[in-house]
Amino acid sequence: MEELRDAGYLPAAVRNYLALLGWGAGDDATVLSTRELIDRFTLERVSRNPARFDEVKLRWLNGVHIRSLPAGELARRLADFLQRSGHADAARDERFARAAAISKEKIHTLAEFWPLAGALLDGLSDDPKARERWLGADGLATLADVRSALAEAERFDEHGVRAALEGIVARRALKPRDVYQPLRVAISGSTVSPGIFESVALLGREETLRRIDRVLAAG
Repeated sequence: MEELRDAGYLPAAVRNYLALLGWGAGDDATVLSTRELIDRFTLERVSRNPARFDEVKLRWLNGVHIRSLPAGELARRLADFLQRSGHADAARDERFARAAAISKEKIHTLAEFWPLAGALLDGLSDDPKARERWLGADGLATLADVRSALAEAERFDEHGVRAALEGIVARRALKPRDVYQPLRVAISGSTVSPGIFESVALLGREETLRRIDRVLAAG
């Protein structure tokens, strides 16, 4: 149980999964709250056949439970998890709750949050392969256009960022990834982050432009 907790699994998801090892609700229901399990579990429906622990299925089920949490509850659970794993200061960042919300659809365990969104809260990652792949001459030229578009955007929320970036995709006749990935590497240091529009809006105009300028200056 301690290993599962340290790996970022929710207690409700673990209870849900363990109950399904050899037992069925009778209607093919898989995602069940603890309250539902208490109400519906009976020994008569427990199979005598050996159960097989499948962490891939547990991980999937945990992701479903994460996405069912209200935004505030997810932020609280992530903050508690980060305190145990040594990132307590990041959990006090004013952007933390928003970072939790925009990561919700991409994580399957609490432990996956920091590798995904940590660079938006606590400084850049550094992935040399990402820089080599996306910040060559073409990527830097695209990034310069991105910088101009974001600097001039009337709104710097998710909708305003989307409009600015999609405008570059259309104007330069590029695939979206050829615009989004250089920007993602510039603002996070890797190719991994929450959604690009949400990530840029979370950082804000000043910090986004500062991180882009750092990359452009390095050439």
